[in-house]
Amino acid sequence: MTQRIADAIIIGAGHNGLVCAAYLAQAGWDVLVLERSHRIGGGCVTEELVPGCQFSTFAYNANGPGPKICGDLEIAGDAFDVVETDPKLLSPFPDGDHIMWWGDAERSAAGIARYGPREAEGFVKYNAFMQLGKEIAQDVFLGPPPTHAELYERYRGTHHELVLEAMLTRSLWDVLTDHFDSEKVRCALARADDCGSPTAVGSLLAEVLESANDGAGIHRRSGVVRGGMGRISAALAASARRYGVQIRTEQPVERILVENGRASGVRLQGGEVLRARLVVSNADPKRTFLRLLDPADVPTPLREQVTHLKTRAGYMKFHAVLRGLPKFSCLSEDLPITGVRIAPSLDYYERAWLDAQTGIPAREPILSLQFPTVVLPEMAPPGKHIMGIWVRFAPAVPREGDWEFWRPRVLDSISRIIEQYAPGFANLVEWQRLYTIADIAAETGMTDGSIRHVDMTLDQLLHRRPLPAWSAYQSHLDGLWLCGSGTHPCGSVTGAPGHNAAQAILKKHGTLRAS
Repeated sequence: MTQRIADAIIIGAGHNGLVCAAYLAQAGWDVLVLERSHRIGGGCVTEELVPGCQFSTFAYNANGPGPKICGDLEIAGDAFDVVETDPKLLSPFPDGDHIMWWGDAERSAAGIARYGPREAEGFVKYNAFMQLGKEIAQDVFLGPPPTHAELYERYRGTHHELVLEAMLTRSLWDVLTDHFDSEKVRCALARADDCGSPTAVGSLLAEVLESANDGAGIHRRSGVVRGGMGRISAALAASARRYGVQIRTEQPVERILVENGRASGVRLQGGEVLRARLVVSNADPKRTFLRLLDPADVPTPLREQVTHLKTRAGYMKFHAVLRGLPKFSCLSEDLPITGVRIAPSLDYYERAWLDAQTGIPAREPILSLQFPTVVLPEMAPPGKHIMGIWVRFAPAVPREGDWEFWRPRVLDSISRIIEQYAPGFANLVEWQRLYTIADIAAETGMTDGSIRHVDMTLDQLLHRRPLPAWSAYQSHLDGLWLCGSGTHPCGSVTGAPGHNAAQAILKKHGTLRAS
């Protein structure tokens, strides 16, 4: 059965798909969003995994959508409430030492002064350096992806020039080493979530892009969302529906239809055919080109390029219900700790990455912990707490055994590592669940469970995201566009890829209407 012609069909009701749909509908388009799951949001959802407990199942920290998107789409300030946290992050070390990061930069600087004469001053200079990088990222965040040459030309002779050079040629660890002597301070500031190691060239660019939208939500701040991350998706869906977007859940797309070299609609599982002037995929590039398109519609060179896109930075997600908050032995006083990152040395980072690249889940994974009930106790029953942990890194497919073989081993490593820093943690756990990479892929449809769709490596950012020839949201096929996290500027819950894709579509097609 063939049904109506729409102006645009958007595949996937994740946050970027919803943003793109809302902008197109606002411009007068007839837009249909098709979602494979029973819920909207993709990786930005809230679920009651345990009665009375509201978990942000995957994404768990809000740093968007930014004020432009919220303003454009008329999303009210009370649509979702972002609760700021302070202290911001605890970085503990095996010897009982720790570094605490606060909202007040001067307080953070004072806290690291004990590590040497250069550290506090280095923190001030490092923040100034990263601010210049953030300004570059903000310049390109809500727009088409620039080439390296275009960026060099734009910033030549400005205060940003040296920072840009570092973003494109150096690593985050290089810059940390420029500013700090202490490895503890460097590790407490390092991130390598989508690159594998903070020593990788391009890790600085990835960090700057991910931070470009920090504090840019409705209330211009980042933190924990009251009611969980699903509140953001609900607000975006409500906006889209106000403009006339139809959202259909439990409608998995089996095939993007192509006629005469042009995308003409989709076929759903079950056989229903839906026609559209344009198809916009919020699915990741690998799923879009390798699974949703007929192989005959993807030229062999493009298929090979997409096959080799990097999706190696595998995350797992752990959730637990606790009968109390863990006591970190490095702290002498009770503080409202909502965020903890365990990655105490460069060797630790690199061992976790090497394990995953050799085919096993990291034996000592990098752990990013969040305790949202510290600031939002209503997300669990009285006296209980919930926690979520991003667990890094793991291979998409273990080299031996299946994920049911590895699941108890990963759970044991999580508990064992936290016990080192918070003795008695295991006795607090009333319920737990680990989402392996296979689980994340099954739940969200993201290839290899890659929550950024493709890794944020230097060769997969800016005009190279996801591929140099197809980085401006339009694919190799007329009528087929991309709007997901695998496009410029990055992953994370910002809505920027959806915004940028919609602007590119409208620039080319204007107020196209179905007849």
